[in-house]
Amino acid sequence: MTITVETGGPIDSIPEVIGPAASTFSDLILQIADEIDDTTGEYAGQIQSACYAAIRYCERDVYYFNETRDVTFTTVNGQEWYGAADNSNIPTLVRIVEAYCERADGERTRMRRVTPEEIELTADNSASSGEPYSYTYFGQRVRIYPIPDATVYTIRLQLGPFRLATITSASDSNVWTTEAFDMVKARAKYILHKDILKDADLAAEALNDYNDQHSALKAETSRRNASGSIRVTCF
Repeated sequence: MTITVETGGPIDSIPEVIGPAASTFSDLILQIADEIDDTTGEYAGQIQSACYAAIRYCERDVYYFNETRDVTFTTVNGQEWYGAADNSNIPTLVRIVEAYCERADGERTRMRRVTPEEIELTADNSASSGEPYSYTYFGQRVRIYPIPDATVYTIRLQLGPFRLATITSASDSNVWTTEAFDMVKARAKYILHKDILKDADLAAEALNDYNDQHSALKAETSRRNASGSIRVTCF
């Protein structure tokens, strides 16, 4: 007996594969909706809120993709405090790794970080003016000393972590939807299962997934940034 099987031809309904570099905020939301089986869009708003909360949580830690040395501001004669008007990133700084003072001729010197209390005592009415060599961060502003003179200097900040601009459109894409897609997705699912769906078991699974993704990214960050040599530490 002969069995005949008729096929419908090649499958051409598979959507175009989206590469990691093209992942958007919308892709993140859609994948989470699929994984929690939200077929009707009932939790669309909560998924979006969970994604934002996940990014806010993750951006407090440093990875190889949220470091920068491109935040700068120029000094003004007699001005010691610098904030949002000088660079919009200053109020949102998480950690200043290093600060450098650059002259017009390209010469650069490392600035010394001091406590707000220390600079408060030196930057009084008798304070000297000139090329800044120390700085502090207080009240979401950078304070430098000596108070700059008429010469214009560029203060360059090396930051890690660095907060990126907030995603404002479903089509937006940044490192949180590309490099950290899986980590943000896991954290968002943890928030959804814990706070919205009230499923402790699935929340625990999502938290484990987040911890795995976080560890993997931290390990990659260490491999990228490590010097490859052991430094002696004093105890």
